[in-house]
Amino acid sequence: PFSYMGKCLLDQAIEQSGEEIEFEFKSFQLTPEASTEVAIPTIELLQKKFNKTKAEMLDRTAQIKKQASQFELDYNYETMKAANTLKAHRLIKWAASFGKARDLTEALFYGLFTEGANLNNEEELLQIVNSVGLNKEEAKTILDSDAYTKEVHADRQDANTKGIHSVPTFIIDGQYIIQGLQPVDVFLQAFQKAAIK
Repeated sequence: PFSYMGKCLLDQAIEQSGEEIEFEFKSFQLTPEASTEVAIPTIELLQKKFNKTKAEMLDRTAQIKKQASQFELDYNYETMKAANTLKAHRLIKWAASFGKARDLTEALFYGLFTEGANLNNEEELLQIVNSVGLNKEEAKTILDSDAYTKEVHADRQDANTKGIHSVPTFIIDGQYIIQGLQPVDVFLQAFQKAAIK
């Protein structure tokens, strides 16, 4: 949930900087072992992951929902589903070749956190792909193959090599690392350092 908020912070920082800033999304599956077939309610997954009761997890997610609302995001834990995100990550890699990674990432975040999309369901994924103007048939071809799987796994391996184990993490100009939800000023300072270098 913090990656979606982190993307909002990055968008704000880029807008405030007034600079032409290029960025690339990297893949980082939090639960690569999740089923690729069945999507379970996110609350259930969190209960198991953190060994908490449903009431405890509902309380925690209410705090996250409130935090997300500060970014004008509407998180709906009542319908949110935990799926394996490999297909979504592969599609984002594919979308990047059309300059649409940012649009598709935003649409996937919205689908997952607000609308309760099942990212294991190919038809739902293809509808999201279509919503950002990408070709559903081409996307289906990607999903029916193993295209971009190596790239997704390579991103995770690269992150581990760099000591990155959580998201969101931002690397500016290959050297300035920002982890978690930091104020926009932190991004702007990193942009300025990178520009001076």
